[in-house]
This record gives sequence, C-alpha cells and structure tokens, in this order.
Amino acid sequence: MASVSTKDILLDTAEKLFAEKGIKETSLRDITALANVNLASVNYHFGSKDGLINGVIVRRINPLNEERFRLLEELNEIYTEREVPVEKILYALLIPGIRLCFSNPHFLRFAGQIVSDPDQEVYHIFVSQFEQVFKRFRDAFKCSLTHLPEHELMWRMHFLIGAMIHTWTNHSGLNWLSGGICKLNNEEEVANRLIGFCSAGLKAPLVKLI
Repeated sequence: MASVSTKDILLDTAEKLFAEKGIKETSLRDITALANVNLASVNYHFGSKDGLINGVIVRRINPLNEERFRLLEELNEIYTEREVPVEKILYALLIPGIRLCFSNPHFLRFAGQIVSDPDQEVYHIFVSQFEQVFKRFRDAFKCSLTHLPEHELMWRMHFLIGAMIHTWTNHSGLNWLSGGICKLNNEEEVANRLIGFCSAGLKAPLVKLI
C-alpha cells in the first residue's frame, strides 16, 4: 500500500480543521501539530496559509469540474443534432457535486464557510474556480431553452446555483426541519429531486413582473 505524502497529509488535516474550527480560527501550527509535521513543510509545499487554503480548494474542485465537463461532452456526442434535454444538462452539472457532498463532508463544511461570507478574499478565489463551468453550462442551457432571453437565463441560473449550494452546505438541516421524514442518504434520489425542482424553474414560461 502506497504511503500518504506529506502534502496530502497537510491537505487532509487542513480541510478537517478548517471545517471544524473555521478558516480564520485555524492556525498553521494547529495544522502542523495535528499532522505531526514541521512548519517548514507548509512553506515548502504551499508557501503560506493562503497557499494551503488554495490547495484544499483546488484538490476537490478540479476533479469536480473535470467530471462535469466529461458528462457534458458525452451529452454533446449523443445529441449531435437535437436539443439536449434540460434534465440531462442538470444531471451533468449537479451529480458530481452531490457525490462530493456524500464523499467529502469536511470539504462541504469548509465550502459552506466560504460561500456564507462573500466579503472574505478566499470567497473570490473559490468562486473563480467555477467561471468556466458557468460559461460552458450557460451555453448548453441557451441551446435548450431558446424561449428565454439571456438576462432571464442569467436570473434562473443564479437561482439554480443557490439551490445547488444550499443542498451542498445545509443538507443536515433537512432531517431536522422535516422531523426526520426527509433524509439525504442516497445520491441518485437527491439528484433526481433537485433536478426536478431546478428543471421546472428553468423551463417555466416567461411571466410579466408585478
């Protein structure tokens, strides 16, 4: 069995402590003490605490985005001369994030802290990781939602992203609010419910504002 590298130990430890204690409240000494490595190893691999934070983000987000692009490309190959169903595009966008939610709860708590405070610098670093995802999926939705003016599509995608992030970062509240009736314990079930909700919003007819 291959040994875990010092770099991965630092990333695992930082992710765990950021999730449990908070990003600002966690010091490099906290991380190195729990990881049982010296402070110089952080400087060697990441340069600084900001570099380590960026490393935690990139390690999870890059594979997430690559999987989204892969699924979207598969759809483009299948529906070469037809509109791609909105539900299929949503699946490509949402299911990788839901799988991340189930497999890496520490990262989701860490991400929740970031998106809940847009004024912090790390928020802009985090959001920038999704720029190409937004553009690629915006173009896909434009081809399948031809009845929507671009500004309306932007609004609807804004609400879609909100639903996605809320599902990522606040899923533990569902069990409590529903009195135990609803639980997030199956990836495909969560994906199908979220896709049904978001699809209805994206495909809704235009209405006059009050």
